[in-house]
Amino acid sequence: MENNITKTLITLRESRNMSQAQLANLMGLNKNVMGRIERGLRSLRADEIVRLAKIFDVSTDFILGQNHTTSNNGEESYHKQQALNKKDIARKIQDIISMAENEPDINFYGAPMTTENRKLLANALEVGLTLSQKKQNL
Repeated sequence: MENNITKTLITLRESRNMSQAQLANLMGLNKNVMGRIERGLRSLRADEIVRLAKIFDVSTDFILGQNHTTSNNGEESYHKQQALNKKDIARKIQDIISMAENEPDINFYGAPMTTENRKLLANALEVGLTLSQKKQNL
């Protein structure tokens, strides 16, 4: 389940136009592990937080969400990317997909969703998002 640290990590990576695989390589991790970290399924270890701070030119406090004052270039890039993400409908759809896949107690029009309905919703949104991305890239 995504949390503030994973959202910060994703935004920092995107602010540098870096893929998960590229960041994983810089971190000395498998790209699947990086994906699990970004989805909140695996926590960052202390040494990984330090490495991320060096890669992105931010403080470890910033990565941990303790200090969001702009004090260097990495944090400025983060804030610019964060502003773009707030207006990005694809990002919001991805957040809904993540919620549908990972949160068991969600409602649809006030009624609890079954596991099967949550999977169907996530799949439908993923198909729509994929089609939109393909059309956008034509």
